[in-house]
Amino acid sequence: MRVAGKFLSVLGAFACWTMGALAEDDAANGKDVYAQYCASCHGAYGEVSNEVIPNILGQYPGYVLTQLAAFASSDPNSARSGVAGNLKRSILLELSVQDFRDVTAYLESIPYEVVGATGEEAKERGELAYQGWWLANYAGCGNCHGDDQKGLRMRDPATGELDPLVYAPFTPKLMGLKGAYIERQLINYRDGRRAGGMSAMKHSMAPLFLTPRLLQAIGAYAEDVHVVPQVENMEATQ
Repeated sequence: MRVAGKFLSVLGAFACWTMGALAEDDAANGKDVYAQYCASCHGAYGEVSNEVIPNILGQYPGYVLTQLAAFASSDPNSARSGVAGNLKRSILLELSVQDFRDVTAYLESIPYEVVGATGEEAKERGELAYQGWWLANYAGCGNCHGDDQKGLRMRDPATGELDPLVYAPFTPKLMGLKGAYIERQLINYRDGRRAGGMSAMKHSMAPLFLTPRLLQAIGAYAEDVHVVPQVENMEATQ
């Protein structure tokens, strides 16, 4: 009951956040909470990325909140499962919904630079990496995850500006994620082991991307795409 209640509370917090109805979050508290509970796996700034741990630096705040909600949930229709899910669930039970919001605010406050994501940079790394860039942008991924894996292409029709709230809760940036991690998530979606969000659509799409050549190319491209914290800029503004 406690877990289910927290899941609903986080979803409520997200709904309020998208409408601008939340009180101002405390990034300073979020930094402390993150350092105590998150940094040992995700790195000091969310920059760690490997086959098990995803980069979370630069990720949409709304998506981070929905993932926290999924890890905190015990509902099989929305929860993240497996060893990582159980571990994170045990950690998140020690935190409040306000802590979730504050951690999200802290991550959002960290300046970063994306290195290696453009077609020009991929071409310099060889034909396979360039093929991976092309596939990531034009073979289906980019339609939802954006150019160079940097986020949604959805724009506000009134201004023409990118709108970070449109579908952001369910469609993450892929920048910085490594090929082996992406493959693991595709397998989880295909096999029904990852629930929540847009899992039904991804369940049907995942097999299309789980081909050896495609995975090899995207892996070669993703290997040298990094999200680098600009710590000096951050400290200069504090």
